[in-house]
Amino acid sequence: MTYPDISGSAYSSLQTVFDAQLNSRARRFLRSAKADSTLNAYQADTRIFVFWCQLHGVEPLQASHHHIMNFLADQADGVLADWVWLDKAEGKGELRHGEPRKPATLVRRLAGIRYAFKQKGIHPMPTEHPDIKEMMRGIVRLGDNHKRKTGALTLEPLAKVLDGIDTHDLAGLRDHTLLLLMFSGALRRSEAARIEVSDLDFVGQGIRLRLKPSKHQLHETEIALIPGKHYCPVLALNNWLKKSRINSGPLFRRMNRWGQITPDPLGPQGINLMIKRRTGHSIDYLYVSGHSLRRGFITSAVTAGKPMNKIIEVTRHKDMRTLQEYFDDAHKFADHALDGLL
Repeated sequence: MTYPDISGSAYSSLQTVFDAQLNSRARRFLRSAKADSTLNAYQADTRIFVFWCQLHGVEPLQASHHHIMNFLADQADGVLADWVWLDKAEGKGELRHGEPRKPATLVRRLAGIRYAFKQKGIHPMPTEHPDIKEMMRGIVRLGDNHKRKTGALTLEPLAKVLDGIDTHDLAGLRDHTLLLLMFSGALRRSEAARIEVSDLDFVGQGIRLRLKPSKHQLHETEIALIPGKHYCPVLALNNWLKKSRINSGPLFRRMNRWGQITPDPLGPQGINLMIKRRTGHSIDYLYVSGHSLRRGFITSAVTAGKPMNKIIEVTRHKDMRTLQEYFDDAHKFADHALDGLL
């Protein structure tokens, strides 16, 4: 079932959420209020809603709460829940039936639609109708709320992935270096995507890596990267800079179809897809996502008995309870209360 291209009026009317009267500086500051990953998710959710509306002959900006309820119900059952690009460059895609969406996904779908309505100044917003909240309670009760836990790319599976990458070509060298850096620095994919050459400070003991503010860290932070025995992030970064000839700007960049480096940074979604692609070639027993390397570092450090304060120097956790979960999980079977009772 194919839909009009994304330049269509119905899509633009809702998807272009920032008012035309705002100048570029105002839009930049408004956009920076939310993380790029959040806005990208909202954009994807709104795209699905817009084309669902087109299919049902509904003008997106005039959608009632009944339309939104029907949309969410379809998503909960997997009806027209998958967006598939047919030609992304031309803005052509289609909606397909798929797996039922989990309640958490529907909450975000609703948040994306709400955000678009808010930016368009629609009042009252149909997303706030009490019937929608009541129906969401029903979806939560009947839906699958089991959260699939991201697998930790600890050293053993990570080594298998790294060893399987051909670093003789630039794409392989980039991915090898990026995976190793994300593990060594416990980096989120959004943080890795924003690193520039100027953020690296090579010193005698290793590298001082500056991380820009984000929704997780309101202020600039700095972590230390030290040489490794078997896999060395310092050597890998030196090699990447030398071979790629990148002297300034984004550290990790997109490649064109001919394997040439472009000026554009490799974004968070691109990093996520790269991680899944590279790990899929080597391991098939882990559910891997962009968070797997950060989780892998923490799990490895906790298992190795590293002090919590030294782990936090790298991970930059503010809430100790989040990190405590890793310590609890690592020692779940130690000194068990059942030991010796049976």
